[in-house]
Amino acid sequence: MEKAYRNVSLFFAAILLLVFAGFYKTYFGLFPSFAHVTSIQHIHGSLFLLWFIMLVVQPLLIRKRMYAWHRLIGKASYFLVPLIVVSIYFIARELYQAAPPAMTEQDRIANLFTPFYQIVDFVSLYALAIYYRKKISYHMRYMIATSLAIYGAATRRFFIHLVGLSSQQAALYTFLLTGMILLGLIAYDARHGKSFRPYVVALAIVTLSALGFYFFRYGQLWQGFGARIAHLF
Repeated sequence: MEKAYRNVSLFFAAILLLVFAGFYKTYFGLFPSFAHVTSIQHIHGSLFLLWFIMLVVQPLLIRKRMYAWHRLIGKASYFLVPLIVVSIYFIARELYQAAPPAMTEQDRIANLFTPFYQIVDFVSLYALAIYYRKKISYHMRYMIATSLAIYGAATRRFFIHLVGLSSQQAALYTFLLTGMILLGLIAYDARHGKSFRPYVVALAIVTLSALGFYFFRYGQLWQGFGARIAHLF
């Protein structure tokens, strides 16, 4: 493992703590009754916890030279990732079906853009990580980027429930925070003379999602596509 990334597990642990804080009021803090929490929300949350735990553990296995276990857990992700994608689909269905009656159909379909871009961003970065699994420097960086592709739901809730921002402000600050982290990682690698191309790709993907969130989800193209998704619900 690159010397500059020997403690990357701490980065993933910090994101895991952010996830816990973001979902404390609406999920973890409801233990043990978990009132009004649905089965799909339990499954969705468990799958995401497994993903972040995997991200924390995998670099530690490399440091301990436990390569066989690292490869085994890596292969398990081939099953975990599709389950995560399916769970996001069902969460999107709940989001659509549980919308207030006063919400317009246009707004309901616009809201579906968020889980859609999360799936696209996460799967794209994961696919790149697998494609470059034999180029360790790229593989590691794309795996780091996957954590930033799916932590947004927790970060938005963190800004809303703990900072007191509005939903729109929370979305903006989440995109800005993600961009700042990726720019920081690019600068970090540039300083250490390492290839930061994966972070540039990740930043481009996240930026496209942010632009889509603000300029695309109410457009005719998404409204038509989103309506077809809603029809499946």
